[in-house]
Amino acid sequence: MFTNFRQEYGKLSDEELLQLASDRSSLVEEANAALDSEMRNRGLTHDDQAKHQHLVKRYEQRERRRRVRKLLGNRRDRDSWIETAVMLFWSALAIALISIVYIALPSRYHFSPDWQEAAEYLMIGSVIIVAASFGPWLRRGAFWISLLISSVAHAVVVHTWIVRTGSLDGYGHRGERKLAVLVGPVLFLVVYGCGFLFRRKFYGEEAGSDSG
Repeated sequence: MFTNFRQEYGKLSDEELLQLASDRSSLVEEANAALDSEMRNRGLTHDDQAKHQHLVKRYEQRERRRRVRKLLGNRRDRDSWIETAVMLFWSALAIALISIVYIALPSRYHFSPDWQEAAEYLMIGSVIIVAASFGPWLRRGAFWISLLISSVAHAVVVHTWIVRTGSLDGYGHRGERKLAVLVGPVLFLVVYGCGFLFRRKFYGEEAGSDSG
């Protein structure tokens, strides 16, 4: 058996021998003896084995970090997602507080039913826009100006739609309700895109990519 192991180990590279030496507990006595003999013949010492183990650990750490980055993104991506999540939380909280205050007001201060319905679609569309936006966008003044303009247009468009066709609530209007919500993001992209082109035309390329 010793001879068989010796012949087998003679075919291995130095790295493979050192890797095998780091897992001696899985080898039988004859295999350990053959391994020691082969390492002596090649001049491989315990220091070489320790260096090899250190390199293997560093490689495994790099691989773990690479897998984590692949799964979660790099630090900038994670920070961006965290910032977006925080902004989404505060936006949802602000909408909830506005809704609570509005409900608490006397009925004479409430909007008409058609405007209330339009406001509901407006709020849902605004949350979708914020949730879909990346961190750098949320720090741009142009983003919030565009959101304000598009929100006003969204409310007017949906209100006009409701006045002409009737309420979108109730059975059979699911598709119309989705469309009424999506009008907001579409108008936002149009407004933001027009503003971007305007800045590029009148202030140059650098202003077009300015953070607001």
